[in-house]
Amino acid sequence: MNTALPIFTTDRITLRPLTFDDQHWVLALQQDALWLKYIGSKNVNSLDDACDYIGKTNAQREEWGYGLLAVEDNDARRPLGVCGLFNRFSFECPDLGFAMLPGARGKGVCLEACERVIAWSALQGYSFLTAMTHPENRASQNLLLRLGFEKQGLYFDKAFPGQHLYRLTLLTKEARLSKNSLANK
Repeated sequence: MNTALPIFTTDRITLRPLTFDDQHWVLALQQDALWLKYIGSKNVNSLDDACDYIGKTNAQREEWGYGLLAVEDNDARRPLGVCGLFNRFSFECPDLGFAMLPGARGKGVCLEACERVIAWSALQGYSFLTAMTHPENRASQNLLLRLGFEKQGLYFDKAFPGQHLYRLTLLTKEARLSKNSLANK
């Protein structure tokens, strides 16, 4: 499996690794009321904590070959949020995660970022992705359904009590080639 995570660019956004220069907005995102309500505190309460979080996130990406990426506006070069994959250790494939700063919500940015991460995941040969949401987080649930995820039920563990669990079956490279060859006959 190829784990070299590229930088994703569209006409509107870039997904790139987090840097320590991102500490101010990473702190703001993690102190946002919706982050705290739906994701919960990650004990990021200062700029030093934000740097620690960024360092851990990047170390995980190096270890697993995937991870959390900054989502940035191409024109204004300003941060919009985060999107990427996590290793939950409970599943055979990665878990999709995302969060946008207040000014980026409701503008299709998160959908665009998730589509890029999902496409990359399929190219890597993952057969499925999972995603979890807080039971009251209707916006994220609707986004996951729009992306093609199907609700699987509830997921419980000590870190995530009663989260809605979703699964997306991915069309692997081999399946796409087979499907295309059948379509061309």
